[in-house]
Amino acid sequence: MPVESLYFRDVGPFGEVSFDFDRQVNMFIGPNNSGKTTVLWVLAELLVYPFTMPSKYYNSDKPNWQIEINAAQGISRRLEGNLPADVELFEEVYDVIGHTSFVPAQRHTTDYRSEGPLRSQEEAARIDEDFREWTQARPELLKLHSEDSIREAIQRMRITGNPELVKRRSLIRSNASLMSDEAIIQKIIDLDYAAYRLHRPEMRSIVDKVASMASEITKHFPIERLAVKEDTYGLFPEVRVPFGDIPLNVLSQGTRSIIQFLAHFLFGYAEYYDFPSNFGDKPAILIIDEIDAHLHPSWQRRILPTLTKHFPSLQIFCSTHSPLMLAGLQAGQIQLLDLHDDASITVSTNETDVFGWTADEILRNLLDISSPTDLRTLESLQRLDELELKESLSPSETNEYEELHRILSKSLTSSPSSAQVLEFASELQRAREELSLLTDVSENNQRDTQEVSE
Repeated sequence: MPVESLYFRDVGPFGEVSFDFDRQVNMFIGPNNSGKTTVLWVLAELLVYPFTMPSKYYNSDKPNWQIEINAAQGISRRLEGNLPADVELFEEVYDVIGHTSFVPAQRHTTDYRSEGPLRSQEEAARIDEDFREWTQARPELLKLHSEDSIREAIQRMRITGNPELVKRRSLIRSNASLMSDEAIIQKIIDLDYAAYRLHRPEMRSIVDKVASMASEITKHFPIERLAVKEDTYGLFPEVRVPFGDIPLNVLSQGTRSIIQFLAHFLFGYAEYYDFPSNFGDKPAILIIDEIDAHLHPSWQRRILPTLTKHFPSLQIFCSTHSPLMLAGLQAGQIQLLDLHDDASITVSTNETDVFGWTADEILRNLLDISSPTDLRTLESLQRLDELELKESLSPSETNEYEELHRILSKSLTSSPSSAQVLEFASELQRAREELSLLTDVSENNQRDTQEVSE
């Protein structure tokens, strides 16, 4: 159930701006201060409840907005209003929007230890009492609904009136600028405990799915599982990786960032739909700022294929500065924000698929890097062009021209050719094989020596 378009005015660097969206992937690119985060915040303000974007970015008392949503069977619903958004405007379309979540660019990790599951014994006793009253008054409830779903409904109704808003508010959420891993770690503890207490292994399987999807992205650094362990400070998640079982917070920042945003999204996605096995086929929206944060390029280019493979009904809105995140995107999936000298911003989308493009081609054509090289070489090339355009050169300019030619000829021809790079890679592989062979021979000799001595 995709969001089709968005319009808003008087927020951040925008006077007014409008976007038409792809049903699956929408990648925002552009220089810093061009409004990428602002757009994602506005989308989150409208679609993610509860979420509040910083009002200091409003440029008028009540900036207005308009959003178009494909409600069903090609019928579009247009909603409009002012910021901050009135949640009541969206109540009638929440069921077709589905689960929504926002992940900010800053993803903080800690050494947090949980004291145990959050659900207290007193709360459990109150819910048990209400459960008995409900089912005694309406015995048919047990025929229509599972015991767990009735208890969850009781818990939500104890908090406030609207069950849809209560459900959304109970999920993991983050603020506009920072997401800490404490709520995620606590959720892993709670899901592990609830799966045991309620005899619902599907709750535990969501934790396993986070690990398996992270492994698809990291590929050569598989993460086999996430388990709950305990030390003298409390409960914590432990991961199994190639070099052993270690606490989650020992992993690299990039690996933790992947696990963090996947857990934040998947836990809410599955819980919103009450943990069905096919929750990935149900509608959802993921808004994530700087999706590539902390990640090696080889991991970056696996993120979107992994998400779209597992969640065919997911619509993604995200931002990036990485050319590798753009490789393979289809026409209309890139939202390019151009920041001009007069501080105005224009929006355009890619008209062709980005299939088979090199990183240099993406840098030149989409990220406005006309010459993907270091600044010193670029400035020398520009100065050489200026001198070549002159009809005559002074003696000093002639000397400068010759010196630039000498420097650039040396620097531009000193980098290895593709053939040299391939030859080097081949030699490196041969060296690795020889080292492995020598290691095997050494180990065999040691064993033979030991057997003789015995």
